[in-house]
Amino acid sequence: MFVAYFQRLCNADMARRKKLKRLPVKKIENIAASVRCGLKASLWLIALIPAMDAYSQVPQHPPKINLAIEAYAFLRGQNSALEKVSRQFPGLQDDVQALRQNADAVFGRSERNIEQYLRKELGDAAFLSLRTHIDSLAQVQLHEPIAEEKYAADFIEETKGRMRLGRGSSVPKGVLPFAYHDAPHQEMADGHTARFSTQGHPKADHDIVAISIPKSWRAEEAQMSQTIQQFTSFHGNGLEKVLLAAYELPKEDSLMLTEKSAAEMIAPHSRLIRTEKVKIDGRQAIMAEIEETLNFRNAEMKIRMLQFMFIHNRKLYCLQGSIGPVAMHYDLDLHLKKYEPFFRLVAAGTDIAD
Repeated sequence: MFVAYFQRLCNADMARRKKLKRLPVKKIENIAASVRCGLKASLWLIALIPAMDAYSQVPQHPPKINLAIEAYAFLRGQNSALEKVSRQFPGLQDDVQALRQNADAVFGRSERNIEQYLRKELGDAAFLSLRTHIDSLAQVQLHEPIAEEKYAADFIEETKGRMRLGRGSSVPKGVLPFAYHDAPHQEMADGHTARFSTQGHPKADHDIVAISIPKSWRAEEAQMSQTIQQFTSFHGNGLEKVLLAAYELPKEDSLMLTEKSAAEMIAPHSRLIRTEKVKIDGRQAIMAEIEETLNFRNAEMKIRMLQFMFIHNRKLYCLQGSIGPVAMHYDLDLHLKKYEPFFRLVAAGTDIAD
């Protein structure tokens, strides 16, 4: 993403772009330095170069950690560029201060949550080393004065545009989900959602069921034929999933959905923890919390799930929120406590067309 923006900034042709993608970081730094001295320089490039460099230097990590490091490097680099603007152009200090206050709701919160997450996953020593590396690279890249105040003002406007998190905003994918890492349901409450409908879906027949899902959750095709669609947190890199499944009921079956019948439907190697009567779009439904034990990659693992079940047009629908698979020693009680408000919010927003 960073290199792609650099290519657009330089207005290179397609052959030139392909060549730039293969350039080592040192050469990209040299090109950036020459662009900064030109008439078309942009502080956006200055902010992204240290982020790109820092990200390229870290060891290989699991995808979610890489997502966090990429977003963290971006946020630190952007903050360093704003500090540079404020120091060099006192007339823009009020604009920078207002921008930082407005950015705190998502950008600032994301940075704080990523710091907490990386400390836990990498350990304090490794995290502090990473942060120092990012900050030192930013200082190197921002050593030269900004050529004109106009470029600094343009950067402030570009940063305001990125804060809107619209399509094409060139913000790393990890920024939004980590902003809500401590309270996942707030991403939906703040309106960062997309609507999914079964209308026209090959697995849904003629029924229309619609749910809202956060924009940072990736839609994925499920292996089970009964699963219409599934979604995974952190752009497909998280442990949390939401899926919508439908099971055809036999014509002669007069299933009454009750807490007792729901308990009888759970899969083998599963433990029913609790059931609760709920309503889905005004219809009677049952919520069941279940923990399933399974063999995953030659190891015994477990999954915790909340299943919201309702009957519509002789189909048993299951809207399921789950966490896992994780090792047997993992404390899923705390994890579910954080995600249960989110799973319930998804269920509460379900629309069923008659």
